[in-house]
Amino acid sequence: MTDVQRNAVFHGCIIVLILLAIFQYVKLGSALGEEYPRKPIRVVVPFAPGGGSDTFVRIVQKAINDDQLMPQPLVVVNKPGGGTSIGSSYVKDARADGYTVLCLHEALMVAKSNGQSPNGPGDYEVAAATGEFGVVVLVSNESPYQNLGDLMEAAKAQPETLNFGINFNTPTHFSAIMLENTLPGARFRFVATGGGAHRLAGVMGGHLDVIILSIGEYVRFKENGLKAIACLGEERLDSIPDVPTSAELGFPVFSANLHYWWFPKGTDSKIVNYFADIMGKVMKSEYMLKRTEELQILPRIIVGDALSDRIDDRMKTFGEIKPENRIELPDFEVWTIGFVSLFIVLVLVSHFRSKQSKVDEVSDLRLRYDFAFGTLAMTIVYVLLMGLGILPFILATILFVVVAGLFLTSMDKRKWISVVEVALLMSFGLHYVFTQLFTIDLP
Repeated sequence: MTDVQRNAVFHGCIIVLILLAIFQYVKLGSALGEEYPRKPIRVVVPFAPGGGSDTFVRIVQKAINDDQLMPQPLVVVNKPGGGTSIGSSYVKDARADGYTVLCLHEALMVAKSNGQSPNGPGDYEVAAATGEFGVVVLVSNESPYQNLGDLMEAAKAQPETLNFGINFNTPTHFSAIMLENTLPGARFRFVATGGGAHRLAGVMGGHLDVIILSIGEYVRFKENGLKAIACLGEERLDSIPDVPTSAELGFPVFSANLHYWWFPKGTDSKIVNYFADIMGKVMKSEYMLKRTEELQILPRIIVGDALSDRIDDRMKTFGEIKPENRIELPDFEVWTIGFVSLFIVLVLVSHFRSKQSKVDEVSDLRLRYDFAFGTLAMTIVYVLLMGLGILPFILATILFVVVAGLFLTSMDKRKWISVVEVALLMSFGLHYVFTQLFTIDLP
């Protein structure tokens, strides 16, 4: 076989692959009208694995899979950080096609009510509220504060010295503030720790004096040396009947958590109602009833007008609480000075090294810098085009690969055809891999 023939076969194979990728893309677009769901649904949990929310979602996941309640499975995606804002923003900006849903309790309403997050109930389509968790106030077994009264008096006698582990702008944060409000002068030192698993590690490591966990988390973690000193419900919990309510002890705070299922704004109401119906079946399933009993979760489900009323009521309650900025944060000034100093040192070292180099070595270095900065600039533009919604993934990728290819080949006309082939193959091929094999939403 001659070189010309081999070249023709190679390009022919590339064209076939491009056509297959384009066919899959067109097929995907035509399938959007098919019966829902036609692919796995991603549930975003804005906490690290191991906490109460993550555990609850995985119970729902197993209930759906075991009873085959949907033709497609749920896929759990953990996106912790930012006081739940990273995960909630991800879903808010996701495609409203019904394949991305956020499972988040009242933290969404808390953050919106006090102005700490632009994301609120109005930015989503809510399908259902499920599984009510009772919450408890906990200390370690070695803590000097073995009851809520001692803890509160210490918070009053030594304000802002007791470390209270919270997740910023979540119900744990507001419950802690409500506890303070029951005893004038009592003030905790709030430490942002993240989800339940991180709060547990903090109190067991001696870094935190007190935390709040759901009853499910406490049941799972209590063998690690935790002591419940109060529950924040209207009645005592059956699983810990000896633990009094905070109201019984003279500190009336009532708090419980429901897990809400939020779709991106604009999601078809038929999809939202379908998912709400599935959640109703989940909460009645044998596996769910068994697990909720074990974890002391009330298998409630709220939908429709009752759900809207519940959200309105909670928004009003949270709106009346105005937290002060008393969260312990990293020393950003020290970190900033350190990074800037390191950057200056690196620049100076690079400068002196370049002066000692030969002329041809300096020229070569400059070429490398030009290449690096040119590639970086193109990558930034590529990301911005998609991030700002100017171009979808397919068009942005074609443009990026074509421009990058021409840049790397120094505008060699003989290689233009190959560059276009690579651009088409990468754009349509990667779109198929990401959306179909990894179920990742693309712009």
